[in-house]
Amino acid sequence: MKFILVNLLILISCSLSAAENFLQIRYPGPANDYVTELILLALEKSGHAFKSTPVLNLPSQKRVFFMLGKNKELDLIWTVTSVEREKQALAIKIPIDKGLLGYRIALIKKENPDLFKHAKFTSDLRKTLFGLGFDWPDLEIFRKNDIPSLSFHKNSQQVNMLKNKRFDAIPMGLLEVNDSLIEKGLVYDQHMVMYYPSAVYFFVDKNNLKLYEALKEGLKTALKDGSWQILFDKHFAKTIERVQLKKRTLIRLKNPLLPRTAPTDIPEYWYEQ
Repeated sequence: MKFILVNLLILISCSLSAAENFLQIRYPGPANDYVTELILLALEKSGHAFKSTPVLNLPSQKRVFFMLGKNKELDLIWTVTSVEREKQALAIKIPIDKGLLGYRIALIKKENPDLFKHAKFTSDLRKTLFGLGFDWPDLEIFRKNDIPSLSFHKNSQQVNMLKNKRFDAIPMGLLEVNDSLIEKGLVYDQHMVMYYPSAVYFFVDKNNLKLYEALKEGLKTALKDGSWQILFDKHFAKTIERVQLKKRTLIRLKNPLLPRTAPTDIPEYWYEQ
């Protein structure tokens, strides 16, 4: 009888331990393949058992922050960091995009392909009027760098405004570059790339330290053993090669919106041109 009781206590203890190590992750869906695969990779590397569930039909990004929490709808979100966002939630300060969001390639009119041929410095960009969405983080960054900017309210307006010479160029994200716009009389500049330091982080509720530590350690392990780089290359290497990023003149912009806590001193966290 005593032997059975001891075994029962051991079984209960093991069950409680397993429950404590189990992670539930509800995240905004549908997520792109890279983010979904990175979440799974980090959790697998953390050594925790987990269940991941995408949550559909969510409201705006600003409201999503208020949905983080054990008794709420979400356990994990990802977005561009800012001082305000780092006050609202707990940021895993390892940029999941390796800073790629900060690389911008100009979309210009086909009739003027050499608009930026001689551009080398920020001052050279001040000769051009850029068009940006009114809610793009870039808009404030461009204005803080004294680069002439005109905002539009709908992304569907940008192509016509550029073609009608309302502005001279649109700074497109590196990962947004595609050939569909070329058919509309536009081309991507082939000479330079604009860059400002920017970081997309995973965010969790401030009270969810277990998930925070699991993701942080999982990402670090994946970075160290090379599995993250393999995933990164799988999704982005062809795009980086196609736009010939390494052959372009790099023009650095200041980003006053980036918190001082960003790990810009850890080179392995960032893509380097």
